[in-house]
Amino acid sequence: MSIPPANTSSKAGSLRPEISSDDLRLLIVDDHAVVREGLEAMLVMALAPVRIASASTGAGALQICSSFKPHVILLDVRMPGGDGFEFLELLQNACPNTRILLLSASATPAEVSLARRKGAAGYVSKSMEGAEVVRAIRKILRGGTCFTTEEPVGDALTGTGLSARELDVLRHLGRGLSNQELGRVLGISETTIKAHLRSVFVKLEASNRAEAVARAYQLGLLVIEAEPVEK
Repeated sequence: MSIPPANTSSKAGSLRPEISSDDLRLLIVDDHAVVREGLEAMLVMALAPVRIASASTGAGALQICSSFKPHVILLDVRMPGGDGFEFLELLQNACPNTRILLLSASATPAEVSLARRKGAAGYVSKSMEGAEVVRAIRKILRGGTCFTTEEPVGDALTGTGLSARELDVLRHLGRGLSNQELGRVLGISETTIKAHLRSVFVKLEASNRAEAVARAYQLGLLVIEAEPVEK
């Protein structure tokens, strides 16, 4: 992870009153160096003057936040050692005045809906053109929100009747976590995890964990994401 010195170039646009245009601070959190470096190069050109810090893990981002105090965090949804939704809540608690933009290589309607519910400022696809990502950040800096789709969000989620917490459990279930691990990651008891799983099984018409995960992939609630190739 890195915290750069101040940059001194042109303006980033009309910002919220509490943000100084000559001290704009962004934090990029992604476990792939090629993604971090590509985003940083693009944003330095588009939003200068801007200071950009980077972290390869959610834990690293938490360490940076307290001293760097970024205005916006660009947070990868899928990272080793925990996912973006887990770190979203931790970062919101650590940096309550920071707005968080979630990034994903494959955004699902269910995840977009979950991002809204959890208070993210936006959720965009990594496949978007660079100019669109910049526009999303500018909008967030002006106090708006930007989500990857304005289609009827969460149709699959609404159709199943899954709650945001149940989707949380299901997403971690797709990572192969045990009940004990699920409880630790989500900060709830194993008894509560079992209750959520029973509800998930009923709503997805599944008889076990494997069937629930398979059904979630069929409905687009979970996605198989290709990993970027490091250069």
